[in-house]
Amino acid sequence: MLDVDRAQGTKDTYRRELRVLVLPYFENFAIREVTVGRIELFLRQQRVQSYTRAKHSRTILGMILAFATRREIIPRNPMKETSRMKSPPHTPKALTSDQIAAIRVAAREWRTEDGRMGPRSDGQVRDIIEVMLGTATRIGEVLAIRQCDVDLDADPPRVSISGTLVVHNRAGVHRQEHPKTHESNRVIGMPPFAVEVIRQRLALLDPEDAEHLIFYSRVGTPLAPYNVRRTFREILRNAGLEGLNITPHSFRRTGATLLANELGMQAAADMLGHTSTSTTKAHYAEPDRTVKSGPAEVMQRLAPPI
Repeated sequence: MLDVDRAQGTKDTYRRELRVLVLPYFENFAIREVTVGRIELFLRQQRVQSYTRAKHSRTILGMILAFATRREIIPRNPMKETSRMKSPPHTPKALTSDQIAAIRVAAREWRTEDGRMGPRSDGQVRDIIEVMLGTATRIGEVLAIRQCDVDLDADPPRVSISGTLVVHNRAGVHRQEHPKTHESNRVIGMPPFAVEVIRQRLALLDPEDAEHLIFYSRVGTPLAPYNVRRTFREILRNAGLEGLNITPHSFRRTGATLLANELGMQAAADMLGHTSTSTTKAHYAEPDRTVKSGPAEVMQRLAPPI
């Protein structure tokens, strides 16, 4: 955890996964007793629960064993001799137009009904959904947008993605001055529906306070991503979409799919801030299953009329 090249949020995640995933199994073993066989059994048990759990467990345990090897506590890293983990087949899944419509309606109506007990919705999660849908951004990136990041006078109106919200164990929620990766720094042209939402949000701010976040809590502090996700789950329940593995990240995959189908995979990768199209294709853009007439027309040339 002394690695200065890793973000504090990443270190916090590693600590949590070490405590939850690895220590319950290995806490009574000395480092020299962490053998290839014990690692194999451990990873098989984790894999039964999920591939992601096993993958994270392998990463954390591998880092510990690599450190012990460098310090000559053990002669070799047994993780290098364990079986490779094959990832399960994965096909990115975009939201359908009906699902998008249901989510938008449910978000607009959430906590607005007459006679409802408790505070009424301030509309922020509704607006966050609109901006995420129009920009294919991560939830932390949207919540980190400041007044100075927006240029509505440009053609097209645009937003600069130059930070993200992170949650540290001791420091709480704060804006990190760079997105997830260096390549994630980008400027995005916004569609009119997202521009209108941003315009309404800007009208609530002091024009002189350029650093003020577009989305913020009732006391002016950054919104916690986990609170937004919790509200989003309630909106999904009201929309009748609970249990379909839909998350705020689904808007990012949906945007990637539309862009890839209409403008090509490179345009989708650029919008998402990916260094190559391979990540976009493997994890974000749902394959286009539409049967095209073009290939059939080309193949017809093999058998011209006789």
